[in-house]
Amino acid sequence: MNNIRKTQIDSFKELQDVISDRQKTVYSVLKTRGPSTNRGIAKFLGWDINRVTGRVTELVNLGMVSTNRTTFDQETNRTVTLWEVSKN
Repeated sequence: MNNIRKTQIDSFKELQDVISDRQKTVYSVLKTRGPSTNRGIAKFLGWDINRVTGRVTELVNLGMVSTNRTTFDQETNRTVTLWEVSKN
């Protein structure tokens, strides 16, 4: 099962009914690629960053995504948040 426990799959299936398709897409990117910035998620998906930031905020509010670190974005010359799937 590619290092994914059955309980993780069951939990994700339960959430399928609760979260939107765009939220699922952003969550899946973080789950498969690991910690990413909003800009990194947007680039990977080919989306505008404004389409990503709202979804990340919604996932944070649901307790599905969290952060505990930052990184320097050379493109914007700013410190930005690294998001990751919450460890529940």
